[in-house]
Amino acid sequence: MTVLRENHKQLGARGEALALEHLLGKGYRLREKNFRNRAGEIDLIVDSPEGTLVFVEVKTDRSGQAGIPEGWVQAKKMRQLQRLAQRFCHERGQTERDMRFDVVGISLRENGAPEIRHLENAFLPDASGYY
Repeated sequence: MTVLRENHKQLGARGEALALEHLLGKGYRLREKNFRNRAGEIDLIVDSPEGTLVFVEVKTDRSGQAGIPEGWVQAKKMRQLQRLAQRFCHERGQTERDMRFDVVGISLRENGAPEIRHLENAFLPDASGYY
């Protein structure tokens, strides 16, 4: 039997589905998936069990050759996520909420269960990320 390899987009969608399932299992509630505007996209926006608004970046890897996927979120992406979060809060009237930025790293290996790592408060917003 031939196994078809997922393309980048399919791999990302599978990772996001696994991350969402993991978060829901921990008591998070989904607000929105794939919030987009011209500046980019936030993978998942959820409410934590404590009521914090959480912006989640999901990184998925299947090879293990480039380090842990949650380590791939660099300063440029952090600033982009901050701008997108600000836009989301402005558009949805959520400006007075406690919020944070999390990263979920997922390692997929053949013939194995996915390894899911959830880093709460993966990075802190700074003034340079906002308009």
